Amino acid sequence: MNDLGTLMLIWAAILGTIAAGSMVLGAAIGITTPMSNTTVGAMCGFGAGALISALAIELVAPTVTSLMNSSESDRYAETHHFITLIVSLFIGGIIFIFLDQLLSSHGGYLRKGAYVISAHIKNKNKQKHELILSISNSSFFNKLDPEVANSLLHLLHPKFVVQDEILFSSGDRSNELYIVRSGRLIVTHEDGNSRIVERGELLGEVSFLANHPHSATAIAHEGSVELLVLHKNQYLKFSEIHPEFSDMVRQLASERILENIQHIDKSTLEKQQWADLAVKALRTGGSDIPQAHEISKMKEAHGNAGMAIWLGNLLDVIPESFVIGTVMLSIVTSKGATGIELNFFDVMPLTLVGALFLANFPEALSASVNMKHQGFSNSKIILLWLSLTFICAVGAAFGAYVGETIPHSAMVAVEGIAAGAMLTMIGSAMLPEAAHLSSPNVAGFSTLVGFIMAVGFKLFE
Repeated sequence: MNDLGTLMLIWAAILGTIAAGSMVLGAAIGITTPMSNTTVGAMCGFGAGALISALAIELVAPTVTSLMNSSESDRYAETHHFITLIVSLFIGGIIFIFLDQLLSSHGGYLRKGAYVISAHIKNKNKQKHELILSISNSSFFNKLDPEVANSLLHLLHPKFVVQDEILFSSGDRSNELYIVRSGRLIVTHEDGNSRIVERGELLGEVSFLANHPHSATAIAHEGSVELLVLHKNQYLKFSEIHPEFSDMVRQLASERILENIQHIDKSTLEKQQWADLAVKALRTGGSDIPQAHEISKMKEAHGNAGMAIWLGNLLDVIPESFVIGTVMLSIVTSKGATGIELNFFDVMPLTLVGALFLANFPEALSASVNMKHQGFSNSKIILLWLSLTFICAVGAAFGAYVGETIPHSAMVAVEGIAAGAMLTMIGSAMLPEAAHLSSPNVAGFSTLVGFIMAVGFKLFE
């Protein structure tokens, strides 16, 4: 390699460092400076718009323009290049999805808030589906529409009583239906008879469903007791929306009264199913946004999550670093043909590098906040992004080196694969993150501003 070739590699590495350097800056700000979700979301949208613009201008537009302006003799070759580009875009997207799914299965999804939320929702939906299937085996639910039954399960709330604490006394108004989650209670009736109520059993169902005062006293026995509760006011509101549920409850109340009169307990299995389903409902209910303890469990489920997160971010960096070198080399080839001596600023693909700088900053900022919430130390987070910056510099230099040795048609394919991977990453992570953290309108407008900003860089090239 001659001196000019070596200089090109150095320039490409510098460009890669500039483009990825904003990751370190974004990470440092993300872990030290509190920022509102709206601000971070708007920045993600801005970066996504800038990157879309740069990819369209630097990687897609040249091939399209060459086809549109081609002469009759060059038409076949340019058409071949155009088709190669389209196919390569698809291949790049498929490769990214495959590798991303592979890494996500080992905890790599923890690197992005949008991925974490998606995994959380997916787990919730899976658990809800299992709940609906299980509900069909319970006589309490089998007459209800699955959606109604699922909504009912989400109304249950936990309640705790300590040893010897009275849950309710004879004559108390019945406002709650109880399901024993853990522990034991001793229930003493007015006639002096008593019984032990253990895990999986219903408690106070007759009084609650028949709207009668309690006819017994329930006391925590041999330790604390955890219960799952359906409140009366929730029951009334729910019945207004779903009158078919109210009809079923009245029928069940009559059956329960008859069972108590006859001292027959035919529902032990159903009570056990009730408790298990209710516990699952508490774990699957609530917001689509995972809480800190839920994220912690996600991380604990993947012993090598740290490495998977690093590899996931590397997957985002590799295609962008490579195209920096190839695009710079194409500028060198174009301007070098004029015979003018070139300097560093003459060969800088400002639109691409500027867009990558703008896109990497909010991406690293958001990811670093997520990583900090997951227990990563500040030094480890910064080291992660420093290593990716170095890799981006090496990748850019490699792109310039390879670009000098392969034919133009192969370069179109390589750049198409890189662009396809990057566009898929934008659609799967950056835009959902922007819409989630801010709002659809803020995300949309900030994306537009980023797109316009990247186009404006062309004025300075």
